[in-house]
Amino acid sequence: METRRLEMFVTLVDAGSFRSAAEQLFISQPALSQQINRLETDLGLQLIDRSQRPVRLTAAGREFHIRCRDVLDQVTEIESLMSAVKDGTVGRVRLGLASALMYGHVPSAVKVFREAFPRVEVEISNRVTTQVQEELEEGRLDVAILFTRSSMKGLTSRRLYSEPYRVALPIDHPLAGEECVTFSQLREESVIMIPRHAAPENHDALIVACMQADFSPRGPVVAGSYLDHVALTSAGFGVSFVPESLTRLRLDNVVYKPIGAPTVEATISISWFQDRANFAARAFVEHFLVHYHASPTTEGYQRVTVPLTQPRKDYS
Repeated sequence: METRRLEMFVTLVDAGSFRSAAEQLFISQPALSQQINRLETDLGLQLIDRSQRPVRLTAAGREFHIRCRDVLDQVTEIESLMSAVKDGTVGRVRLGLASALMYGHVPSAVKVFREAFPRVEVEISNRVTTQVQEELEEGRLDVAILFTRSSMKGLTSRRLYSEPYRVALPIDHPLAGEECVTFSQLREESVIMIPRHAAPENHDALIVACMQADFSPRGPVVAGSYLDHVALTSAGFGVSFVPESLTRLRLDNVVYKPIGAPTVEATISISWFQDRANFAARAFVEHFLVHYHASPTTEGYQRVTVPLTQPRKDYS
């Protein structure tokens, strides 16, 4: 049974005559009559009492008319819903974040996205980088935002923004009173480092900066998040490097200091599998790329450093 015939039937009932209905439907009266006859044949019921003018419904026709309106309303609702799904305004996005990013700019960006797309459900999982990457690869996540630009086969990654590293020191450390700390001043320190596989670009940048200061960092290499590194610094295991946004996390016995030249920045990237992404996930990615001025269509990007005290609010 075609919905077009249902529409014709409802139009006929509302118009009260074949002539008026045919004019509204932009078809001839014989064509309309033929379609109504086919509808009655399909149902095995007489819907229209043709002996009456204007058109009158049989008992079966009255009941069928009520059901037709319900069906057509539901069809319209489904079409509207599917259009919204295609536009990315309805659906679900499973987002994976590096744990430390929960304290940066990303949550406020997610909030703005949710306000712009209220019918998109956003599920957030914050994990260590390797776990997020595994879940993304296995299809348990749609999008990942991490302190690294993943290189998995088939994965698309774009750099969103950069922020400078700070050094976390125990509050009783001799350098805790300095306004700025240089890498050379950390030469004799136990330096807590991220493992290279978790964020190769950021790890290598820190190592190079240390080597330029004539030392190779010694100290524990700790898997996990930057939050773990701050906790270990608090426990006296050494000093650590943390992205600037993480200095919002305050511990009584830890202080954060800017690092003098050379400036080393943490890079934050968004990653997704283009061939797997649903419409809502694509809308989510596009929203973030536009906000951070990254390119959605090319491999390049425009580098943007987001100030800690003035996170971007100009979403579009």
